[in-house]
Amino acid sequence: MFKEDLDFLEPMFLHNNSNDFHIIIVNQTSEDKLLLSNNPKIKVINSFEQGSPASRNLAIKNATKDICLMSDDDIVYEPNLLATIQDAYLEAPDATMISFEAIDEQGDLYTNYYPEGQHNKETLKKIYTWVITFRRSVFRDHAIYFNHYFGVGSIFRGVTEYVFLRNAYDKGLLMQHVSRTIVMHPNVSSGRNMGSDNAIYARAAMHQRFYGNLSYLWLVKYIYFLLRHHFISIKDISSKFSIGIKGIKKYKALKADHKIDALHDY
Repeated sequence: MFKEDLDFLEPMFLHNNSNDFHIIIVNQTSEDKLLLSNNPKIKVINSFEQGSPASRNLAIKNATKDICLMSDDDIVYEPNLLATIQDAYLEAPDATMISFEAIDEQGDLYTNYYPEGQHNKETLKKIYTWVITFRRSVFRDHAIYFNHYFGVGSIFRGVTEYVFLRNAYDKGLLMQHVSRTIVMHPNVSSGRNMGSDNAIYARAAMHQRFYGNLSYLWLVKYIYFLLRHHFISIKDISSKFSIGIKGIKKYKALKADHKIDALHDY
């Protein structure tokens, strides 16, 4: 957001050559703060629309290469990034999406990833944006884009990646996980604060999206999970449960307003 030069790319590609890649930067900004590029391999889109889903969809729609790698501006790629991704697709030629792994500043795995292999509904929950790669043409043909209602700057500020990937999974696309590290991400992420109001509100809405009224049962179990793992305290139970109910009701209201197509796609 509000970038005015390309210097932020240098630390991102500290261990790689950025010229090995074709880069699309979506810069959410204002008309008085525009980002420009003289490098033919770096395409800049200055967007005046807010929200991370909008930016990511612009990037997907303007991509031209066979394989897309989602990114963010606070990461550092691990050495041999290009070869790692290319090798994975050579080894799994039928895969339409391949996820990799991330580490934090201490060199520890960013999350407790599931083992290598084909994704299912549960394993997708461990995948954050910056380890997602996919075949551009397949995702475009199936209209797989980020849902405008889920993500930073949206109504439901969370579970962005899961809704995106779950839509691909539900359309029968072959999605693989590879246990190779490609990126370092700081040990702070909006997606990790599971006990926050935003997380509960978004996750409750997401479960309503995919599981209907079973989302109420899920919410009870989730509040218990948060309490058991000390994400919330006993005095928080009532307020956190109410926030989840509000998320479910908000999603149902959007559905009732005939926005179901936008919710299911983008």
